[in-house]
Amino acid sequence: MADDRHETPPELRPRKQPSHASREERPFDVWLNRQLHAMYDDIAHEPLPQDVLDLIERDGQQAAVEGAMKDGASHQSESEDETGRDKR
Repeated sequence: MADDRHETPPELRPRKQPSHASREERPFDVWLNRQLHAMYDDIAHEPLPQDVLDLIERDGQQAAVEGAMKDGASHQSESEDETGRDKR
């Protein structure tokens, strides 16, 4: 049997989230969605400047090199010794 004295207070109970459909159907949400799309869709579809693309490319290459170095150090081949020389 549950003890009523130890019931979780309402402010600590998980709140029920409204369903996805009910959020979209609220008039304010519909209006806000339309306004945001009207203001920002054109900007969101503009191409990125070349210098930004270059930065992204360099960062991706650097991350790949660092990841390969990290993986190489931690996944040494069983046929190699500590110096990386072939033991066979």
